[in-house]
Amino acid sequence: MTDTRSRPTRANVVLLIPGVIFLAFGLSPGPVQAQNYVNDPGVCLDCHDDMGAAFERNVHSRLKAYDYPGSGTDCEACHGPGGNHVDSEDPADILNPAAALGGEAADVCIACHKTGEIMRWDMSAHAASDLACQSCHQMHGSEAKTALLIKSESETCFGCHEDTRDKFQLPSHHPIREGFMTCHDCHDPHSGKWTDVEWEEMSNELCFRCHGDKVGPYVFEHSPVEEDCSICHDVHGTVAASLLRQSEPFLCMQCHQPHFHTGLRTIDGAYAATDAVIEDDPGYAGLSGMSTADGFKRAMMTKCTQCHQEIHGTDLPSQSITGQGRALNR
Repeated sequence: MTDTRSRPTRANVVLLIPGVIFLAFGLSPGPVQAQNYVNDPGVCLDCHDDMGAAFERNVHSRLKAYDYPGSGTDCEACHGPGGNHVDSEDPADILNPAAALGGEAADVCIACHKTGEIMRWDMSAHAASDLACQSCHQMHGSEAKTALLIKSESETCFGCHEDTRDKFQLPSHHPIREGFMTCHDCHDPHSGKWTDVEWEEMSNELCFRCHGDKVGPYVFEHSPVEEDCSICHDVHGTVAASLLRQSEPFLCMQCHQPHFHTGLRTIDGAYAATDAVIEDDPGYAGLSGMSTADGFKRAMMTKCTQCHQEIHGTDLPSQSITGQGRALNR
């Protein structure tokens, strides 16, 4: 028997496409005849010639993704049907994504940009803050020429994240302002997570992409390294060297008690070592100098890494040292 149930025809599908586009814009699709498309970008350029000049250098001008009968092309692909606007010249009669807020404006872009990082846009902190694509991107052209950003990438981010901009002025910082890195190397602005690092992974995995020499596992490990690099480092910038949150030994003392040597007292006054100490070395001239009672304290509370040099971990046990590699000695 012949199945008499209605099936969508090619004509039905073509007529549905404009409706889908308008749903993406948050507008009522209505009948195709009532959408009042102009289908002629030249009509728009009669008034908006400055936009046309910039748009010629834009990647969007080379795309015809919405080139379907009755759906509009070029300008109307993003701004919706322009017939009523042409007749009235009233801005209220045309969709202007740049004037819309948050999700309403972002929906226009997401109608095409549905894959990759942007799939997670709704879960991002930027979306929760009611930002739109137009907050960072200029659709008709861009001075930065990178991803159609309004400014350079770092300046775009620093426009809101001023506290982070200040950290990059500190003596120790990642080379953002020098131009060797960008914020996007670590952060994904469209999903609100670290770049290419899944939610369940530690932030360490991101750091290890560049700092491969710190990747374990080690025979003797330092627990903070396995847990989170940011326990010891502030990745945007610090006063202390190597992006450390505090200088040594104060950073180490957040977890470790002062070294046992600091409780010992040395001689107070002059000291000397005779040649008899090393009789087999005739060239040995002996040691002499001045000492204070707090000599051990000064030596052991200056910089922990003078002795504990492999603070990220080591595979080489120091057989001649008590505790071997557990003390993270070289």
